[in-house]
Amino acid sequence: MKLYLDFEPCDECKTLIKEISESDIVSDEQTKEEESTKFLRHLTYNHSEVVKAIIKDMPVQKRRQEFDWFK
Repeated sequence: MKLYLDFEPCDECKTLIKEISESDIVSDEQTKEEESTKFLRHLTYNHSEVVKAIIKDMPVQKRRQEFDWFK
């Protein structure tokens, strides 16, 4: 899944994006995955506006009807 985010990146974001974009990281899947995880963790904990925008745009999953005998 790809997300296109429109936000003002902080200095740490810019550094992480630069690291992810380096050619040696792009070719190594394990390192790429670790760096991407680090960047997403940074966004989650430090940029609440990004998290709120993602939650707002994601489709809401309706709960299935629960019958009394399942409780």
